[in-house]
Amino acid sequence: MNEQSAKANSYHVTAFDRFNRTFSVRETIDHNEGLPRQQYRVLLDDHWCDCGKFQAFCMPCSHVITTCAFAHRDALSLLSPIYKAETLLQVYSVEFPVVAKEDYWPQYDGEVVWHNDTMRRNKKGRPNSIHIQTEMDVHDKMERKCSICRQLGHGKKKCPSRGTTSSHV
Repeated sequence: MNEQSAKANSYHVTAFDRFNRTFSVRETIDHNEGLPRQQYRVLLDDHWCDCGKFQAFCMPCSHVITTCAFAHRDALSLLSPIYKAETLLQVYSVEFPVVAKEDYWPQYDGEVVWHNDTMRRNKKGRPNSIHIQTEMDVHDKMERKCSICRQLGHGKKKCPSRGTTSSHV
């Protein structure tokens, strides 16, 4: 609410119908939200603002806060009861029964569900490729020659002539 109130100081409000509480709010400063400066319609009695934040979050947006200040109305009166402390305290006012010892639980006759280990995600290491091979992916591997003896079938590390020295003097 504090952040929205700070933004609300830069708007210009025009009253279309003060009796039905219909207003037009024009932005005068760009607030770096990725949108150009726009004009929004605010209907206080219907809890409506064209930006959509008022309806989505059930909390007055900056346009509604500006309109409430213009109409001499408290913006907190439009705040949904779900954000109020009384509602939060009522959630914990319900008493929970004590869970009985497992020996006293009724016998379960339903289906037993076991987890599937193959669906478990690997926690460590490089992830396995899930690419499905097609004809495009099949290619002939280039056979490499040993850099020492220029023969096929082995590399420099396993070359049979690696330990020998040349007798060229």
